[in-house]
Amino acid sequence: MADDGSIPAEQLARLGLRPGAHLRVVEATAEESDSVDLEGSLPEFPDLTWEDFERGSELARRDLTGA
Repeated sequence: MADDGSIPAEQLARLGLRPGAHLRVVEATAEESDSVDLEGSLPEFPDLTWEDFERGSELARRDLTGA
């Protein structure tokens, strides 16, 4: 770690991060630090309806066919 608290680019690159990656600092709590199953957090996903799924599928087909 640098004197200003930043992490050198070479160290980030060893972790697979590339320039332009968006990172955020998250304070670890005692509960989180004890967990070894998952690192980080997963976003909440909305419940999708069948219509949402069909619309997404149609948009994907259009992207593939260029229509």
